[in-house]
Amino acid sequence: MTIAKITKYIFIAAIFIASAIASPANAKSIKDTPVPSDHQCNYVNFHHNEAKNAIDPGKCASDCDCDGMRSCVEGACSGVARPAKLNAETCNSKEYHYKEAWTAAGAGKCSGDCECDGLRTCSSAQCTGIAR
Repeated sequence: MTIAKITKYIFIAAIFIASAIASPANAKSIKDTPVPSDHQCNYVNFHHNEAKNAIDPGKCASDCDCDGMRSCVEGACSGVARPAKLNAETCNSKEYHYKEAWTAAGAGKCSGDCECDGLRTCSSAQCTGIAR
């Protein structure tokens, strides 16, 4: 077995381990989010199973081949898909990208700050303020 094949298998195993950690066994399975027409996919609420990528697991041609806020860097998904813990500290930051238009209740509607983009907050079930 070549070093390249071993490296590839280690990379694939790392993706599956990371996926298992991020998605506990008791968590509800989430379907992939359809790719938006503007091809902007770096959002906490963008879901994509990287293990099913056409190129190879974890390999990408664009950010839409990567889960959540992960980015396609030199053909590989990189970064963190979403914070491990969603709370006021993680949700109310400039680095927190949430596509409000995809909220089940409707664009700009919310049940908490984590359903609002960046520095916007949820007030009376409506996202308010400036994201960044």
